[in-house]
Amino acid sequence: MTSSRARLVVDGAGRGQVAWASAPQRWAQVHRAADGWTEAVHQTIGDGVFAGDLHRTAIVAEEGAALLVRGVAAVPVRGRALEAACGTATTISVARDATACFFPGSVIPQVGSDHTAALRMDVNEEGRCLAASIIVPGRTGMGERGAFTRLRVRTTARVGGRLAFLEDAVMEPSAAPVDDPAGYYGFDASMTMIALGNWAPASIDWWDGVTGEHGIGGASALRSDGACFRALFPTLGDALQAMAFVEQRVRMCSR
Repeated sequence: MTSSRARLVVDGAGRGQVAWASAPQRWAQVHRAADGWTEAVHQTIGDGVFAGDLHRTAIVAEEGAALLVRGVAAVPVRGRALEAACGTATTISVARDATACFFPGSVIPQVGSDHTAALRMDVNEEGRCLAASIIVPGRTGMGERGAFTRLRVRTTARVGGRLAFLEDAVMEPSAAPVDDPAGYYGFDASMTMIALGNWAPASIDWWDGVTGEHGIGGASALRSDGACFRALFPTLGDALQAMAFVEQRVRMCSR
């Protein structure tokens, strides 16, 4: 069982300030790109998230910052029945006139795992944020599709202190097969993206064409200040390609 914390703060001048990162988490390649965005890579070193692990990550975009955080690899969630649950908790704080984008590695729950992935987004009413998640229903190539015990995904998003999005979704294959019409329905990867603030990705029309030729999906307006885009893809590669396309488009948006 391992517990860790990591925190990244970026100011408007594009300087990365790593308060701390305890193993197995670490920050890598924090730098300012030619287009003015500060890029950072978040890593969890090792063989994945194990039963009993809890990893907390805090990302802060201060006033005037433009920050993009990526994961470099998929996150396997390991575990066996009757062992302790594991979890990750990520908070993203975005100040006035700042932008933060979070594109983590895909989550792959393995046989017997019980995992909770929590995300909290707190965005200033004059800030902007885009957070993505990709989830694969197990290692299908190894016959583990829907073999995990439980996967809980909890997302809370506020803009200017107002609740914009709240979801607490639980998948338990023993109770409802992952390929039910309300689930993956034969697809191999799901994607969710939450866009907050007054900028182009917060419009549902901006998401037209993101799924390409292979995926299916669509966007809906949030109760205030944003949009939620969801999609299913036949392969993880297709989902990752769509996420790269979103990153390319969002970097061209005016800050």
